[in-house]
Amino acid sequence: MRIHQLLASLEFGDAVATQALAIQRRLRELGHVSDIFAPRRHPRATDPIRPLSEVPTGDDARMIYHHAFWSEEIHECLSGSSGRLAMIYHNVTPEHFFAPYSAELGASAKRARAALEPLRALVDVPLTVSEFNRAELEAIGYRDVGLLPLPLDLAAFDAAQPVPELAARYDDGWTNLLFVGRLAPNKRQEDVIRVFAWYHRYVDDASRLLLVGSAPEFETYREDLEQVAEAERVAEYVEMPGKVSFDELAAYYRIAHVFVCMSEHEGFCAPLIEAMHHDLPVVAREAGAVPETLGDAGILVRERNFPRIAEAIHAVQTDAGLRAEILARQRRRLEAFGTKRFRDGVGAVVARLSEV
Repeated sequence: MRIHQLLASLEFGDAVATQALAIQRRLRELGHVSDIFAPRRHPRATDPIRPLSEVPTGDDARMIYHHAFWSEEIHECLSGSSGRLAMIYHNVTPEHFFAPYSAELGASAKRARAALEPLRALVDVPLTVSEFNRAELEAIGYRDVGLLPLPLDLAAFDAAQPVPELAARYDDGWTNLLFVGRLAPNKRQEDVIRVFAWYHRYVDDASRLLLVGSAPEFETYREDLEQVAEAERVAEYVEMPGKVSFDELAAYYRIAHVFVCMSEHEGFCAPLIEAMHHDLPVVAREAGAVPETLGDAGILVRERNFPRIAEAIHAVQTDAGLRAEILARQRRRLEAFGTKRFRDGVGAVVARLSEV
């Protein structure tokens, strides 16, 4: 069978692209013909894509569409196809996060969410990567929504090559707090900085904050983060290295001591799993899909009480018993994200797409 995928863009290292590529590999393992169609590709993404003009549209077409952004070209493609369609809903960040920084991105997010309603008539197999996302689809009338977990190739981190310069720079006895995620308003990196400011000022002045990730479309948000760090008098201890290579990402996880997440909206948040894989205690805000992803692992905080969160980080750092308990719960939680669930999930999608 031919089962292809549609993306608005094949990005470098993001969750949507990672899942699409993993689905393609699994489909090919199962003996299916599978290509990825997208109107654009990130310069650092080396995997091949095919143009939308070549998307098959007949009754025998089987497509998997990843919905996370608005794309006029993609929606024209979907409207012209008569084959069976699966849609993976990765969630769409609400427009109010983006609008203050980019009217264009805010409008795009609004259109992407509004598109979910008309898409309902086209989608035969609705899917999500989390229960949080499934609830959103069900609230607007989708039925029989399946769950296809994100493929988390955690073993690749173990095989990552050391980055001696990062180890030499950061493995110096200081406490390294880490957050990984694109610099975007819904991630609330400004709150991570404020938590760190309390921690650095009143708990441990031999500490630094590493905010790994970038988003060129939100350059003004990065400038706001720099201003927050200046206002909190911790600018020299906050580092934002931008988009990093996979080996560098693994190195940052290895040299960190606590992972701090203050995101207000997440459809899954894969870095939480990556942090747990590196035996990195997680302190995270209870918002979006974060509680679902963490399960009973890590420390969830309900309020934006920066002093109390700083004290929680301090407790994780200094209380050996508490740290051991958290790490044990995180290791147990990781068992829920094995590759078997993903592989079985792809098989279930194939079965549903085969129905007539």
